[in-house]
Amino acid sequence: MPIEQNLYRLLDVSVTATPHEIRQAYELAKRTYGGESLATYSLFGAEDRQAVMAQIEEAYRVLGDPERRRAYDARSTQGPRPDGKSNAAAASTTASNDRPQPTLDEPPPAETTIPDLVTGRDLKQWREARRLSLQTIANLTRINIKYLQYLEEEQHDKLPHTVFIRSYLLQYARVLKLDPDRLLNGYLKHMDGRPGT
Repeated sequence: MPIEQNLYRLLDVSVTATPHEIRQAYELAKRTYGGESLATYSLFGAEDRQAVMAQIEEAYRVLGDPERRRAYDARSTQGPRPDGKSNAAAASTTASNDRPQPTLDEPPPAETTIPDLVTGRDLKQWREARRLSLQTIANLTRINIKYLQYLEEEQHDKLPHTVFIRSYLLQYARVLKLDPDRLLNGYLKHMDGRPGT
């Protein structure tokens, strides 16, 4: 399995992260995706967890070593910009919605039929029908809001490995009270069938 191209994204840290922040992100990732983690036990099989952990270990091996990190930054288009900011920091983010959010005990507005192919537009429509902001979903799932935005905008090249995408979609579906397996399979099927993928 190929290593995720953006090691910073894999550890969910900025390109200006300190060694301490990188170490903390690595420890969190190990706790989250390690074999003993109950949080991801039902989301991934043992093989998927091993693949994720191998990528996390590789990311830390590179970013945790100052020389390897400098070499990686030098050849990476995701490295720091001349103004010192990261390209990721320069990207637009979705503003949080100030209106009151419903409780998750509230039933879905109507029975939702999930098609065979699920698009990012579908995700957004279902979320808006539940009157949930991306920030609310990010808070409930602890998924980085950028990744939720990329799912809805179908910017798949900015997302981490498919194993992570599976986890994000399952959590997204559960918050929206939609059939998680059907949503996951429909989105991945659409993603795989896109022209140019």
